[in-house]
Amino acid sequence: MTRSRIGPLALEAPLGGPNSHIYRAIHVQQRSQVAVRVFSMPMGMTPESKQEFAANLEKIKALKHPGIVRCYGGGFDAKDAYLVYELVEGESLDQALERRERLPWETVLDYGLQLCDALQRAHDAGWIHGRIRPDKVLLTLGGEVAKLNEVWEGPASTHPPGPMDLAYQPPEQVEKKGELEIAADLYSLGATLYHALTGKPPYSGANAGMVRQAVLVHDLEPVAAQVFDCPVWLSAIVEQLMNKDPLKRPYSATATSLALREAQKRAASGAAVVQHAVSGFSPLQMNVDKEEAEKVLGRKKGKKRPKREDGYDDSPSLMERPLVLFGILVLIVGAIGYFLLPLSEKTLRYRAELFLAQGDVGSLNEARDRYLVQLIERFPDSDSAAWAEERLIEIEMVNAEQKMQSNRRFGREPSSEGERKFIEANRFEQFGDRVTALDKYKAIVSLLKEEEKERPFVNLARRQIEKIESSPPDADELRRFLQEKLDEADKKYNSGDLLSAKQIWDGIVNLYNGNKEMLSLVERAQSRLEKLKD
Repeated sequence: MTRSRIGPLALEAPLGGPNSHIYRAIHVQQRSQVAVRVFSMPMGMTPESKQEFAANLEKIKALKHPGIVRCYGGGFDAKDAYLVYELVEGESLDQALERRERLPWETVLDYGLQLCDALQRAHDAGWIHGRIRPDKVLLTLGGEVAKLNEVWEGPASTHPPGPMDLAYQPPEQVEKKGELEIAADLYSLGATLYHALTGKPPYSGANAGMVRQAVLVHDLEPVAAQVFDCPVWLSAIVEQLMNKDPLKRPYSATATSLALREAQKRAASGAAVVQHAVSGFSPLQMNVDKEEAEKVLGRKKGKKRPKREDGYDDSPSLMERPLVLFGILVLIVGAIGYFLLPLSEKTLRYRAELFLAQGDVGSLNEARDRYLVQLIERFPDSDSAAWAEERLIEIEMVNAEQKMQSNRRFGREPSSEGERKFIEANRFEQFGDRVTALDKYKAIVSLLKEEEKERPFVNLARRQIEKIESSPPDADELRRFLQEKLDEADKKYNSGDLLSAKQIWDGIVNLYNGNKEMLSLVERAQSRLEKLKD
């Protein structure tokens, strides 16, 4: 039977599917929404394990970082233990990948930097995550922020890891050799970035045994060999993170962050691999011979090859070397030009349409930031620019609606006057009163149309006005509507559904108490409420 209560929390819908042990919940007294992870303990817990659980709980509560999902506490209920977490409005990385297959390398790099910062904070506090994978990374609404989830997940599970668990674990964890170290988390981070870049786990198999064998034995197929627009620098970092030898991985999350920032800088500048190989110290590891690279760039003369005994010198001629260098230079310039050449108007619009077609908030914002703004800035007088401006207005409206829903869900006050007035108008529309809703939407447009920051709510109001006016209400509609509502409430009252009847009467009194034209109907609702009290 599905649980509805644990400790002081009322459990709502599962987060992550019907079989999930993580629930959306609400604190009954504080009326705040949280996420709860429930650990079923059929045999109970020993006093020692309970004491250890409580001690770890106090430590994890002290771990605070913008990139780590906050743990507020936990406890025991009958034979179950539970942890209470910050509720992140958004989706997990694996859900985003299931919908979009893979993410742009720029987005993955940004998430990688955020996760490195969070991971370093956890490591500094003495925590090894040990289970980093796409479902443990939560993305906020809009996809701007990536948060590391469940740095400590409570009592250890007795279930053996499945194929999807093993695919992100380093060889030493798969073989259960010793305690988990920082290098294990860095490997799993690399595996998660690999999946986000390529759209598939780094290793796969029909069962856990096959995945285990692949992790231990098989070579990793580089990201750059599968995703042609991924910079070689970023691909190299992922390979380094996933090196089977822990000693050859970066020594910390901070070092990984430095490497990612260098990759970002070098990708933007179009630096070539051979230039990197002779550039001195770097947190990046590239499989390029430094002496050969120096020869190509002319930084250092190669050693003369000894002449053969017959006097014939078989070393390359002077004419051959410049040709080789010139050919390499042409290839480098061509590659840089290919990746750095500005996209055409047609390409920008086509790529924007691909993101827009996905429909989710993250994809819409991605289309805005990467393509729509460029279209307007680079082709201001084109039809595509006008089209892009219309899409930006629509995206503004979607983001405003998402923000309203989030504020309402968490009981926060509206963030602006436009939001407050729109919520008020929408209450009438949701109640069924199109007449009053239409008037209030028109008031929003009239009062706030010159306010730039209120533009999303003005446009939302215009949309609702157009929707209502497509089948306009007449002058007597409001009175007929309220009369029907009162009749409906009376029927519910007579049938014994007192709660539904009270909700209707309360709605009429709260919404129309100052409306003189509806005074008689409001008084009728008030008298019904008084009768209900008696």
